[in-house]
Order: sequence, then structure tokens, then C-alpha cells
Amino acid sequence: MNLNPMDDTTPKIHKDTISLTNPLENRNQVEFPMEFPLQITNLSLQALESFRTELPSKRDSESEMIPSERDKNPSIPHLYFLRDDLLPLGFGTKWRKVQGIIEFLKENQIRKVLLWGGIHGNYLASFTYLLRLHGIKVDAIAYTRDPQLKTYNETIVRGHSHSIECYANRATAYAVWLERQNEYPGLVLPEFGIHPSEIPGLQSLWEKLKKEIRSRNHTKAILVLEIGSGATFLSAFDVFQDSSILVLGVMVGEPKEKWIPKIADLQKQLGLKNRSIPSEQILELPSIASTDGEIQNRNANPEIIPKTKKISGSFAKKNKTLLEWIGRFYRSTNILLEPVYSGNTVYSLLREIYEMQLLSTKAGNHQTSKNRIEDQSPNQFLKRSPNGQMIPIFYLHQGGQIQHLDLILEKVSK
Repeated sequence: MNLNPMDDTTPKIHKDTISLTNPLENRNQVEFPMEFPLQITNLSLQALESFRTELPSKRDSESEMIPSERDKNPSIPHLYFLRDDLLPLGFGTKWRKVQGIIEFLKENQIRKVLLWGGIHGNYLASFTYLLRLHGIKVDAIAYTRDPQLKTYNETIVRGHSHSIECYANRATAYAVWLERQNEYPGLVLPEFGIHPSEIPGLQSLWEKLKKEIRSRNHTKAILVLEIGSGATFLSAFDVFQDSSILVLGVMVGEPKEKWIPKIADLQKQLGLKNRSIPSEQILELPSIASTDGEIQNRNANPEIIPKTKKISGSFAKKNKTLLEWIGRFYRSTNILLEPVYSGNTVYSLLREIYEMQLLSTKAGNHQTSKNRIEDQSPNQFLKRSPNGQMIPIFYLHQGGQIQHLDLILEKVSK
């Protein structure tokens, strides 16, 4: 079989000179100083920091943050960020998934893992790093659609795989992975690492969320998170089904109608019960204006809410408007989003709250009913309790932002 690998993609064997010390157990190392925003004791209970972000002002809905008027305006919900992005290297929720896989490897005395996936993606970068960190030999088969592209994630993958083959074609990489797995003496993981052992690693996150909600005396809550591989969303849905916590998944990179038929098979691969998921709990975001002119036109008359076509967030595509907004959001909150997952979701969520606020103010002047307000507002995230109060929203920031530091760091001239 002629695989036509890229010139620089023959298997590379790396001498293991990397310390296997777990940074979560040694907070005094240079890379993780004492002021690092984690209580480094037990991974399964860490990196869930909740706080309320304030609402955008009417003068500049994308940049300024003002004191919340939520108690005066029942149309403004409490909004909390669950900060899994604070886990080391911004690997976020993948720390939890890998932790479950590592326990499985230890229980079954497996010392080798075969991975495959995109060399620039968060999955391969986080899994190669974390598995090697725990003394597991990692063999990686990767692909890239742009052989000239160089990224931080690629550096991690190449630096932490014990052997790696990278191809300029996804189908070719998949064929090699299929052939290699037949007699591989270790655990073989599919693309994105889907495996039943990921689920126990995520359990601590959901238990912590329950405690956070109870501590704030909320009787109901909405959990918002993106759907990438689908493992985290399906795990959350399984745990919170028939509870007071409504789970909303935001599609990223794949249309809703194409992902829904895959749900049953994914649940089976993850060892979850086959549960039907209501279509309204799987969201597709409105498109984000891609030019400054469009934004200016919207701000010129902010009470006019444009009807935008519902589409999945543009996967891995650059959007100048979104990138600039991410920079402003970071300067206002010290929270770094990224343009593939969190940036799209948070932008749309805050925009929805802002538009509801505008309509509520307008309704106050014209005595418009709440139902009429919500009929006018194309909201997907905002829900009310039977008593009319807005249900608080908990957004899970799953990490992955480290590859996008260029959005906030100033370029140094050579």
C-alpha cells in the first residue's frame, strides 16, 4: 500500500528525557508558582472556579462590563463560568478524561497507547502530553491538511509522542491506524479518545457543579457547554437527566442534523445508557458578523435584532470580528477564550442576554408582556422558572486556549 507520507513524517523515536513528575502534585516548581490559581491537592476536585460575569453596557455591548442589574431586572439571569480552563496548560476538561483513562491503564497493567488524530488539535496535544507524563508510551498517527502550518499543539504532539507518523491526508492516516491496531500490544484509542473510562474522570466535575449550585441556593440551573467529540456533553446529559439542571450542548464544527444520528453509537462507545436527547437541548449558534461594517450597522440601531441563519460555529476558521472581541473580553475579565469553541458560545450567550435586556427595557416603556418579549427575542440559552424568574446559567469553559495566546499577546518586532 502506497501511503505517500509527508517528507518529514517518518516515525521518529524520541529519547525520553522528560520528567514524569506530576505538576498537580508539585506546585512549588517554577512552571506552577504558589500563586497559580489552583488548589493543587486532588485533580478530580480542582479547577472549578465559579463567579458571575457582569453584563455588557448598552454603549458597547462587546467590550465594557458594568455592575449587574440582575436583582432589579428579572430578565437578566445569573451567569457563572466553570473554569476548567485553569487546569495546567489550558488542557481543561481533557485532564479529567485522561485521568479516567490512566486509571483504566493502571488497573489493566497497560503501558502503551496508540492514538490518532489531527496534529494541530487539542485532543492529540493533551493526550500525548498527559499520558507520557504518567509514564505511558505513546505512539501517534496524525494528519494535517496544511503541511506548512506550525502550531503550539503540533510542538506538543511531536515532543511527547514516543513515535509519530504524520500524513497530509486524513483518510490515509486513518488507514494506517486501522492497520496498526490489529496487533498493537496496548490500548488503541479512536480519534478524540472516545472510551468508557473517560466517564468516571468526568464524574467529579458534575458532583462539584451540584455543590456549587446548592451553595448558591439555586433550585434550577442551566449548564451550557460545547459539543466537540460529544463525550463531555453526553456524560453531563446522562448525569443530569430528570434533574433540576438542564444541559444545553452547542454544536461546533458539525451540523446538528449530522451529529444527532451518531448519538446512540457514541453512548454505546462511552458505556452510557441509550437515552434520547430532546432536539431543543442541542443548539446551533447564529452566525457572527464577519466585518466591522456589519457590527457598526447593528450598533447604530441596537434595538433592531437581525434574524440570522442558525449555523454551527465555524470550526477552526478565523473571524476577524470574533478575534477582536475575544481580545476585548480578555482585557475586561482576564478570561481567555478561543475562537473555535468558547469564543463562539460566550459571544452568542452575552449577545442574547444583551438583546433580552434591550427588549425588556423597551417592554417596560410599552407595558409589553414577558411572553411577547421572548417571542421577539431569538434566544436559545435563556429560560424562566414557572415563577417567572430567569434560571441561572453555568457555562463550562473546557480549555484549549493556550494555542491562541497570540490573540492577547502583543507581537514583538524583530
